[in-house]
Amino acid sequence: MIIVVDESADLACPRCQVALRVPDNRFSIWCPACDWNLDPLGGADSGHHRTRVLAHHDRMFNRALAGGTGGKRPSSAWLGAVVLAGAVNLVTLTLAGTGVWLLVAGNWPERIMAATELVIVLVLRPRLGRMPRHTLDRATAPRLYALAERAAAELGTRPVDVIAVDERYGSGCTKAGLRRRRVLILGLPLWEALTMDQRLALLGHDLGRLSTGRSLSAAWIQTALDALTTWADVIRPVRALDDERQKVTDKRAFDAGGNRQSSIVGMGVALAQPLQDFLSRAALGCHRLLSRLRDRFDGQAEYRADENAARIASAASVQGLLRALLLRETALFALERAAWCEDDLWETLRVHLASVPDMEFERRLRLSELRGDAFDDGCPPTHLRMKFIGELSCPEAAVVVSSGDTEAIDAELAPLRASIANDLKSRTVHRACP
Repeated sequence: MIIVVDESADLACPRCQVALRVPDNRFSIWCPACDWNLDPLGGADSGHHRTRVLAHHDRMFNRALAGGTGGKRPSSAWLGAVVLAGAVNLVTLTLAGTGVWLLVAGNWPERIMAATELVIVLVLRPRLGRMPRHTLDRATAPRLYALAERAAAELGTRPVDVIAVDERYGSGCTKAGLRRRRVLILGLPLWEALTMDQRLALLGHDLGRLSTGRSLSAAWIQTALDALTTWADVIRPVRALDDERQKVTDKRAFDAGGNRQSSIVGMGVALAQPLQDFLSRAALGCHRLLSRLRDRFDGQAEYRADENAARIASAASVQGLLRALLLRETALFALERAAWCEDDLWETLRVHLASVPDMEFERRLRLSELRGDAFDDGCPPTHLRMKFIGELSCPEAAVVVSSGDTEAIDAELAPLRASIANDLKSRTVHRACP
């Protein structure tokens, strides 16, 4: 990298003495030559676990560059995750089956046991998801639905059933309700920060995740993860019981029989706690293993979705999208400040991100390299995604959006734009003044 030095600067790096350019006072001063003050908060982790995770991401990146994103053959991580999730979900199914059988054919003690099993099954049931609050009707947003359908047709996947908008700086696709309707959720802060070609890249990326054809296995794995979390919470020893037992033992008003009874209870707790600890740790260990297996094939799916987005909207548009994702913290700060000042949130956000200097973007990029920062759980580090897109040859967009479509889509989102802006302002004030 070529280091640009401002000769008029009166600052010097305390580590290597290189002259530093006087930066925008909104951002941190750092040295591109030696990375002094690269992470002002000191959050970088160079431990063994972090090194192992970064090495895993490097291997995944190299496989993606070698053409590993286009294959339909199941990976070993996906197979392992499905099998492990199947073993976990089989426990729930077994409880449901035995509970129903004992409830019908058992005696009264067995029916009580059956009722307990069915209550546990009810707690472990799959979560079907709820429809988001701010949804767009096809009649009121025909151009946005038409654009999403064009992108889905280009990718060869089924169009989404519902498009919704929320307050997050992100986006994603999910399924909701008994009918398992496909829902595309667009975070309005991120949508407003992007140009139209970058918005098209965002649609291509989210719809590209749906085109992998593994939504059923994803729900199967998520159900197992939720079940393992619930098991760990149920089995985990209750430490408060020790305090209650101690209170009972210390009371002088209890007679000798009461003290003997508390001693027996204490012995039972002492014998049960090691078993509870073991089972709870086993459930959490299975959860950790299943999460890592899911993240492995999710990372490959993320590269494949980026590749689909580049095909839909061009590689340059995806690079712009990833740049906006890399500046998430900056964007959230701009939104909060605009909410306090009662400014136009969306215009302030666009102006702020457009004014971010290249030095600050380079700092964020190097932090992603150092710490493996990713936009979301299961995503590869953002710097690797940008490097991957830079190796693709997608100079032109497969879907073209006219200026008329852009204006029409903005008009369709106008009512929700005002509503979500008011929600963000109210939340900011409420968080500061509880």
